[in-house]
Amino acid sequence: MALTRVVIETDTGLKIQASADMRIFFNPNQYQLQRRVDWKELPTRGADFPQLQFDKGGPRSLTMSLLFDTYESKSKQDVRIFTRQVAQLAEVDGQKGRPPVCTITWGPVVEPYAGLPFKGVLESLTQKFTLFLEDGTPVRATLDVQFKEGEAPARQRRRNPRARESPVEPKRRVVGQGDTLWSIAAAEYGNPALWRPIALANAITNPRLLEPGTELIIPSVEGEPR
Repeated sequence: MALTRVVIETDTGLKIQASADMRIFFNPNQYQLQRRVDWKELPTRGADFPQLQFDKGGPRSLTMSLLFDTYESKSKQDVRIFTRQVAQLAEVDGQKGRPPVCTITWGPVVEPYAGLPFKGVLESLTQKFTLFLEDGTPVRATLDVQFKEGEAPARQRRRNPRARESPVEPKRRVVGQGDTLWSIAAAEYGNPALWRPIALANAITNPRLLEPGTELIIPSVEGEPR
């Protein structure tokens, strides 16, 4: 059975794949997946450790090292001919106005969140050239890459022409003197009648009792209330 090789495809049409006839673009000997989950520490006087409140989940990151080697080939080509394909993943595409979104595939698909395939953007790139011909031509390189999970928005969110658009992601707001849920809803959503989602998100049972200095979660909502 033929060796399954790593493939990187982008939404700009670029496909980076190992060469079958030369020692180019080796499969990595390992890859690392990392995910961060953000918890907020709540002030707790007299306790040995703080209470934790979940804030938000973070994207996964994928880290691996890719080896490129043309020294063993007959032509001993400049290895940068091949490494520059990966370097393009960090460059802005003229049509999309951003670097490409990548899909990294290697081996069988196991869902959910079991590794590869991985869809995201290149977050960091380090190129190390480690072997050279007598004239200085590099023929071996190691590329350390890190991808962040995510994708470009498929379409623009529909806007409500009668009201200000709500936040795309939930945000936080500190209650000021004289603030009410109605005034906060008007400021955040452009509609005071949208106070109920704020009350529900913060477990407020009496909307008339709002303590200045309290930090509120402002959830994302769409459209007008019915």
